[in-house]
Amino acid sequence: MKFPGNRLLLGPATSIVSLWSAIQPFRQDLLGLAIWLFNQYRTFPVAYAALSYLFFTMAFCHYPIGGHWLTGFIMMTLPLAILSGLFASIYLLCRQEKMMATAGLIWVLFSLPVVKRLIGAGLTDVTTSQAASLKVLSFNSETFPEASATLFDEGLLTADIACFQEYSPNRRVEGEYAYKLEKLTSFGPDRQVGLALFSQYPIINHYSRIWDRDNEPDINGFLCADIAYGADTIRVVNVHLWSMGVRINQAMDALKAGDLQKVGFELYDTFRRLKKGFEHRNGQLKEVESYVAGSRYPVIICGDFNETPFGYSYGKLSLNFRNAFEEAGEGLGFTLNRHPYCVRIDQQFFSADWAVRSCQTLSKVSFSDHFPVMAHYVLKTSLNAPAEGVAQRKTTIREIAQN
Repeated sequence: MKFPGNRLLLGPATSIVSLWSAIQPFRQDLLGLAIWLFNQYRTFPVAYAALSYLFFTMAFCHYPIGGHWLTGFIMMTLPLAILSGLFASIYLLCRQEKMMATAGLIWVLFSLPVVKRLIGAGLTDVTTSQAASLKVLSFNSETFPEASATLFDEGLLTADIACFQEYSPNRRVEGEYAYKLEKLTSFGPDRQVGLALFSQYPIINHYSRIWDRDNEPDINGFLCADIAYGADTIRVVNVHLWSMGVRINQAMDALKAGDLQKVGFELYDTFRRLKKGFEHRNGQLKEVESYVAGSRYPVIICGDFNETPFGYSYGKLSLNFRNAFEEAGEGLGFTLNRHPYCVRIDQQFFSADWAVRSCQTLSKVSFSDHFPVMAHYVLKTSLNAPAEGVAQRKTTIREIAQN
């Protein structure tokens, strides 16, 4: 009797044998290449190590293939890898090692598409200029501290859909919207903090979750909402991935005071927090992806990702979604309003069903330790629909809600 399973077991072995047979004619050449590379590495160990570092870092950033915490650290250091690879290539060129120097320069060029994630292209599709747009806000509001009551105009935080992280109930903001969805955690008898999603359009279905942080404040999670947008249904995800609370300022203060022991402690604590963040965010992102992968609805994912554009979460989402700031932002768009300041960790991603008209960081709203991100989207299926029609539908929906 023949069992199909035997063929399945023999399949990989057959493939290995076929591959081995195919490389037999080139065995001597491959062996010679390996020996040459080994000798070159022994001659220029630092330069070759720098090029290897650049190659693997660039590969991970282009296609994140693993969720190990070490991958997060490697991807985060891409700027350093590019600089070291560039200097190594120039050094090898000066030493007349033209082949490897050229390969290194090519790798540096291949890293530029990833570097582009830092800078908004500022590109606007002229075909969307007259179409109805959806205005989406994402903002880590840091619980709306009491001092913020007179520091902002709620009109600046008004959109068609608003996604808040570290949100505490605020009547001024909620009064601007017809529908709301909240997932809050109690921090005492009179304080709640969590996620909120507000909409001018009906929320027809939703799912939410707050992740357990093991003896730390449970503020991270996501809200997934299906929203009736005109004649269509769209899916919006408000996400707040694992917060690390990295204290760069304390390390800098210790360094200025000459307290090297405290500097060492703060650096170790920073490493520990980053490692823990990478470990948790990878699993959290997988759960979020399960709600958007293959969605039959147009998708927008926005929130506080707690990672730079070189992070694993950013790279993983970039495989299937586009980033609004990359496409239509301008400049660097830093969103962190505290040390180290010069990073963009609040993002908006969108599926191919959308065209993005604009995306900007609202730096005038400065009461939080994050700046809001506002983007305008146009549903591609509505490009032929007049803007007045969608606006009229929104007005009708708001009147129904008020009644």
